[in-house]
Amino acid sequence: MSYRFWKNSFAAALVLGLASSTVVVAQDAVAKPVEATAVAKQVSPEQLALETDAVKATKQLTDAFNAGNSDAVATVFLPDGELIDDSGTVYLGHTEIKALVKAFQEAYPGAKTEAQVESVRSVAGLVLVDGTRVITDKDGKGLSVLRFATIWKKTDAGLKLASLRDVSEPLPPTPHEALEGLAWIIGEWINESGDTKVSLNYRWDDNGNFIVGDIHITSGDQVLMKSFQRIAWDASQGKFRSWTFDSDGGFGEGVWNATPNGLVMQNSAVGPDGLRGTATVKLVSDSKDRFTVEGIHRMSEGVEAPDYSYTVVRKPPAAK
Repeated sequence: MSYRFWKNSFAAALVLGLASSTVVVAQDAVAKPVEATAVAKQVSPEQLALETDAVKATKQLTDAFNAGNSDAVATVFLPDGELIDDSGTVYLGHTEIKALVKAFQEAYPGAKTEAQVESVRSVAGLVLVDGTRVITDKDGKGLSVLRFATIWKKTDAGLKLASLRDVSEPLPPTPHEALEGLAWIIGEWINESGDTKVSLNYRWDDNGNFIVGDIHITSGDQVLMKSFQRIAWDASQGKFRSWTFDSDGGFGEGVWNATPNGLVMQNSAVGPDGLRGTATVKLVSDSKDRFTVEGIHRMSEGVEAPDYSYTVVRKPPAAK
């Protein structure tokens, strides 16, 4: 790894450390899992057919909802079927269920639902289907996340819903909401150590879904390094991630974990010469105007590098 990339400076710390719609469970997407489950359970062809029909009926229900057809939603239920909402209120029969759906659609015109079936099993002629569904408004913004449990009964007119129960789950945070936990880093920061000066400028991107930053390292009038960084919320992992790109062609990636004292990041980097390095970097906020960066467990192609610790302060406002 090049000396400039790995030298014990605040620049090295940053390079390494800070380094809806109408979709419903598709028939062919669930047929294979149902069939595989049938083999494992040794179910009969009749049971398999019943479970497959229940998946189709689930799609029929969500299609009716997405079409804004409260009559079609109600007729998916048995005449004495029930719908239990997330507050525990029970709606019995077609009339009450239709009125509930119609009132919701009037309150949220254009609302859609997306359902994911997670479990299908038949018991004593009934089919139990469980899963999760998300309801979004006409603009695709999440209204609610619900776990559902349904009981289907075979009739001469096909499978009909005997019972549907919804239980609310917290809506996942938007990228912006999740990144609010890092908003304290937004602003201009400086570190002057020895003959080098590091300037940082963090801000929200235009859409507010990422935090982006510029990192400049200078010595006198000479620019030693310019880096650009993008920080994101990885909803699949429930963690922050960052990507850093350096003016000399090096780049790094970090995965961040929150701790009671700040943040700990596991980072990897590739220098312009192709050599790889890893490090653990800790960010500890001493106050709203100062934070400390500590780098430990630094390795470059299997060779251990020394630890470091630097403190940066918020840049004071320009004199008027």
